[in-house]
Amino acid sequence: MKVLRYFMMAALAAWMTTPAHAAVKAVAATDTLAWVVKTIGGNNVQVEALSHGDQDPHTISPRPSQVVKLAQASMLVRIGMDLDLWLDSLLDAARNPKLARGAKGYVDAHLGLRPLEVPNGKLDPSMGDIHVYGNPHYEFDPVAMKTVVAKNVLEGFLRVDPANATTYKANYQALVDHLDQSIQRWQAKLKPFHGKQIVTYHKTFPYLLARFGLEEFDNVEPKPGIEPSAGHVAEGARNTKQSGVKVILTEDYRSRRFSDLLARQSGGVVVSIPAGVGDKSAADYFTLMDTIVDRLAQALG
Repeated sequence: MKVLRYFMMAALAAWMTTPAHAAVKAVAATDTLAWVVKTIGGNNVQVEALSHGDQDPHTISPRPSQVVKLAQASMLVRIGMDLDLWLDSLLDAARNPKLARGAKGYVDAHLGLRPLEVPNGKLDPSMGDIHVYGNPHYEFDPVAMKTVVAKNVLEGFLRVDPANATTYKANYQALVDHLDQSIQRWQAKLKPFHGKQIVTYHKTFPYLLARFGLEEFDNVEPKPGIEPSAGHVAEGARNTKQSGVKVILTEDYRSRRFSDLLARQSGGVVVSIPAGVGDKSAADYFTLMDTIVDRLAQALG
């Protein structure tokens, strides 16, 4: 508690010395969301990300220093859908009314999304890491980035800084136009592989696969968040080989131990892709998606 009080006092001092003409101070849950915020906010925003594209979003540990960032911010953009629940303890500690749920500066980037894989029936821990509101990995769908995420970020800017609405709207439209052009290119590159089945390590990619006409055959994990056994991998390899599925998709930050084992036993190939902006091969969202689409097309071809 003493450490937390120290950070709160430091945050308050910094807040009081911030110039009145300073840019909008924003905090985003991920590097990918921070990129959207910066793209729309331009020179009017200073944004910091609390997690990065080379990290597992399920295992982010909040740090006391992040309380300071939230205490100073006038805008927060989060993933929502219970993927970034670790943010809640930081928000409680920061006690920033501008970022409270329902406040002008609170932006839940998934609002308006049609979620996939919403569980039915009674849930229990034996099912693994189940997301009760549906699959939260919507950042891999470029259409959702355009119609849901970017729109929510724009509306957040219009609430917290209406004086610069013209700039935000222009930047938003430029982003939408660029995404429209890129989506056509990405879809054209993967169109020859519509209906192809792939194995994914974790249930990270349903939005990506649905957007580009691919299908999930199986997962390396027996259940979400549960490490596979050698027996599970062997059974998966038999099924994968029998069905002619060749591609095993995983994130760069994961160990390839079990994916490589499955590939050796099934005759498949592991495709490792960046999990978000901020990964070493994804400086922005367009390079992120270029990398993903190019690696998938090469492996499926």
